[in-house]
Amino acid sequence: MLRLLALAVGALAVIGANWLFWSLPNRPYDLEARPLGMIRSVSFAPFRDGQSPLVKRYPSAAEIEEDLTLLKGRVAGVRTYTSREGLEVVPEIARRLGIEVTMSAWIGSESAINDQEVDALIRLANAYPDVIKRVIVGNEVLLRKEQKPDALAGYIRRVRAAVQQPVSYADVWEFWKRNPALADEVDFITIHILPYWENHPSGVEDLQVHVMAAYREIEEAFPGKKLLIGEAGWPSVGRSRGPAVPSLINKARFINGFRILAAEHGVDYNLIEAFDQGWKAKLEGTVGANWGLFSTARVAKWGADGKVVENPHWHIHFAITSLGALLLLGWMAATRRELGGHALLWAAAGAQILATAALVAILMEWQVAYSTYRLLWTAFAAGITGASVVLYALAFRGLAAPRKAGPPGWARSAGRLYTLWAVMAVVHTLLLAFDGRYRDFPNLLFALPVLATLVLVAARFALGQARGRGALAIDGLFGAGTGPAVSGDRRAILFGAALMGSMGLVIGETLANREALVWAAMSLLLAVPFAFGMRLRARPPMPA
Repeated sequence: MLRLLALAVGALAVIGANWLFWSLPNRPYDLEARPLGMIRSVSFAPFRDGQSPLVKRYPSAAEIEEDLTLLKGRVAGVRTYTSREGLEVVPEIARRLGIEVTMSAWIGSESAINDQEVDALIRLANAYPDVIKRVIVGNEVLLRKEQKPDALAGYIRRVRAAVQQPVSYADVWEFWKRNPALADEVDFITIHILPYWENHPSGVEDLQVHVMAAYREIEEAFPGKKLLIGEAGWPSVGRSRGPAVPSLINKARFINGFRILAAEHGVDYNLIEAFDQGWKAKLEGTVGANWGLFSTARVAKWGADGKVVENPHWHIHFAITSLGALLLLGWMAATRRELGGHALLWAAAGAQILATAALVAILMEWQVAYSTYRLLWTAFAAGITGASVVLYALAFRGLAAPRKAGPPGWARSAGRLYTLWAVMAVVHTLLLAFDGRYRDFPNLLFALPVLATLVLVAARFALGQARGRGALAIDGLFGAGTGPAVSGDRRAILFGAALMGSMGLVIGETLANREALVWAAMSLLLAVPFAFGMRLRARPPMPA
């Protein structure tokens, strides 16, 4: 009877905790309601999955019309980045839909293509003067260092002499101050203000201060020159940069707050961007693919009612993980009747961690699987996650009788799998420390081994099945039979690399990046069992 009561209490407790885990971060966020009307303009790059300028596969005219029709009534205008690659049809379709166009020429390092872009822009601007209200020659060319200012000015002059529309060049706001002579070549200045990408990033809460400070600085540097904020936006998924945290709610807060700011100060603007661009992940990581107001599937990220939910499917995920935990707990209880009341409570906590962490990891990896490489990595991550669930479930079931937890050799397999997680964590940490600008923090993927190990170790100590630091070493982490998963010298290298990588990561990212701090702590926690094992074996044997 006591056992059944413990089983019921454990199940209810972990399901309740699971409910809080899913519900608290997904409470609806209400945007500030203001009659803002249509969005002034959005960046329009209508690439679908499998299409990109990198593989030279471009949207069809029918797909472009479908996308512009979706934007009709939501935006007053669109901004293109090229006048070729299938976008030649944009002005004609936009005319029928009543959408204004800011047409552009993409200027890069290849002169022949630049000439084609300029010729196409001139032709379209003269053919559709009623639709194309302004033109932009080049986008962040100076930032990418693909043209010198004088060469870029030559392209601008060529367009300006051939069209009636106002002509501009677009770049990060700081580059206009570095190249002030370029302002004489344009009719208006187009600046990009993206707090997330700044050298000193700022959070959403500092939107008004940061945007207006940059805007006023350019306004004062070029008095009398009309300004357009050509890119302003926020990513919904990706790695944090200092206090700049990508999330759907933060994106909605930025877009709504920016539109209010623009209305109050009379600022002309273009938001980046209409649709998520999966192909950009190859250039800018996960974050580069998630700046759209719509997903790649053309689903709006939040509705007109102003309510934003970070994960609108969280009820389904709660149900799946709760059921998974109950099944795991039921299996443990049915196959190990020796599990007493206290052990069942620990097993219940372990079962819920395994179910929730596994689903979160797989969902996150699948969400960012933008390429064949990422799909292969997702499959690998799913494989080691599934194997970890099995081995940790055996470990929690073994709280009844540690020596009978599973089939022969299971503890050694668990130790080797744990070592694989630790090695992967060290590699991730070093990559983030030395080349982390576009790399994700894998916190959610590694939550399973970190949390499950912490709960397992706590359970073994609480139940009196372990004592001393020997139980924390990799040799005994999963009980008797774990064995030396890695030699003493390699333990020292592994722990040292984890420690130095975590320190370098924290220094490089600054203390403002909470995601980086959490990952550094997780990486170190995974390496701790190797440090204990290293110390235990460091003492020389007594002489005979």
